[in-house]
Amino acid sequence: MTVSVTDFGNTPAGETIKHVVITNANGHQLGLVSWGASWQSFKTAAGVDLVLGFNDVASYLDNDYYLGNIVGRVGGRLDQAKFDLNGTTYHLDANEGANTLHGGEKNFSHKNWEIATVDEANNSVTFATTMTEAEDHFPGTLKTTVTYTLTDDDEVKLDFGATSDADTLYNPTSHVYFNMAGLGADARELELQLNASRHLEFRPDQLPTGNLLETAGTAFDFQTKTKIGDNIAKLETDAFDAKFDDAFEVATGTDAPAAILTDPVSGRTVEVSTDRNGVIFFITNPDVDKYEDQAAFLAENPFNGVALEAQTLSDAIHHPEFGDIVLPAGVEKHYETRYVFKNI
Repeated sequence: MTVSVTDFGNTPAGETIKHVVITNANGHQLGLVSWGASWQSFKTAAGVDLVLGFNDVASYLDNDYYLGNIVGRVGGRLDQAKFDLNGTTYHLDANEGANTLHGGEKNFSHKNWEIATVDEANNSVTFATTMTEAEDHFPGTLKTTVTYTLTDDDEVKLDFGATSDADTLYNPTSHVYFNMAGLGADARELELQLNASRHLEFRPDQLPTGNLLETAGTAFDFQTKTKIGDNIAKLETDAFDAKFDDAFEVATGTDAPAAILTDPVSGRTVEVSTDRNGVIFFITNPDVDKYEDQAAFLAENPFNGVALEAQTLSDAIHHPEFGDIVLPAGVEKHYETRYVFKNI
């Protein structure tokens, strides 16, 4: 087991971005980048990369799809870019229409995290950063960490931690994109299983109505292993980029993974387990926004990445029944998500 840390490049402001590679006893490698504390790659010993990432600084600095980033303080969307806490209304950056996406313009993904610890004995690295109210308009100064660990059982563990000097919101997630068939393959051919009997009903702007809908017998039913493209075909839409970008309520307190993503050809699988009650399933090609004729681009370059974002259900501050995302002052909070790779 080894952990190597090298320079990846510099930001225009002169910050040095670090590149971390963790190798386990089986020869598999986890690649990380300090900008956004990002998961950059997962390369098998045979050289197959199963995670979408960038190889240059400029791409991470101009990354509308949050490729591999840690996002927060709050992952997902917050309605009308505001919320009430302790009798005060806080106004955030509206960076997606009238709403806040992934914490606003200045969020976890837009910072160069420091490497707080390198633990070679446990094959792990901890990134750390601080968010202030002046930066992102959430209350309090938040000190936050994320620890990546690669075990010899081919498991990647992410531990999120935070403390704040004032009551605030905390609902982080990893925006890693997988393709178990390898980079560039059509992700609609992958098979997905979600431990979810209900999903959130969304408004057209992807904000929840508050209703939870049964998945059984619908396009949202992934309770058994299902080819993603088959369920996309069942969606009631005429959009040229018909896709899932939806929140599923996953069962908690069980040993069953929240999500299992499989390439049926190679048999490569990643199993996602989490202590969170939601998973956002998003399938896309992150390059699509770079092209004026997106329909033509997607015809030649189909969806190639699947994000499975483990978090407390979307916009929970406005829907308390979805979960508690308030982090009280002085309280240390941790969340864990685990990714077990098989048949690699």
